[in-house]
Amino acid sequence: MTENESQVKDQIVTSATRFFSKFGFRKTTMDEIARHIHKAKGLLYYYFNSKEELFNAVLEKELDDVQAELSKEISGSQDSMNMLKRYILKRFHLLKNAVNYQETLQADFFDKYHFVAGTRERFSEFERLQLASMLTRGQNEGFFSIKSIPATVDILMMIISGMDVHLFLQHKYDEYKKSLEEFSILIVNSVKKSKTYCDERKTC
Repeated sequence: MTENESQVKDQIVTSATRFFSKFGFRKTTMDEIARHIHKAKGLLYYYFNSKEELFNAVLEKELDDVQAELSKEISGSQDSMNMLKRYILKRFHLLKNAVNYQETLQADFFDKYHFVAGTRERFSEFERLQLASMLTRGQNEGFFSIKSIPATVDILMMIISGMDVHLFLQHKYDEYKKSLEEFSILIVNSVKKSKTYCDERKTC
């Protein structure tokens, strides 16, 4: 793909993001996206075989941006306990604005449009790797006491991702925003070593 073709493709994705974010997948048409960038609709199909493929590209970019911000959040020098807490809070904050991701949370959407499954799974795998990395670091630093990191990651994923529907589709994020701070502390405390151990090690 030439530099010009790459620029046109990015322009299409940017335009599509605007329409999908505002009107949703079902109500957005390829005609609207093409008119917005003053291109023929056929050009869109040169780069994307279908509206589904274009939506998936928009979703990928949205979640790539989320992943980039989350990676920054855990790349600092803070201790693993604070890192885990900040990661959880940042995750929910970022996904609050990820409206295309939110649309895929709808049961009827996911039942009908399986083309987003791979993109969502890659995001879940990214999250699993980040959580495993933070828990392993905390274990090695002596902050956490975890019998099985893979099992703990599974449970954390079920809890955290399970909250997405309620926070975003039911528009509860602003209502529970302050409580999420307490929730993140609760999660950290659930894997933190006991006070007796911490007092002996003088590390927690």
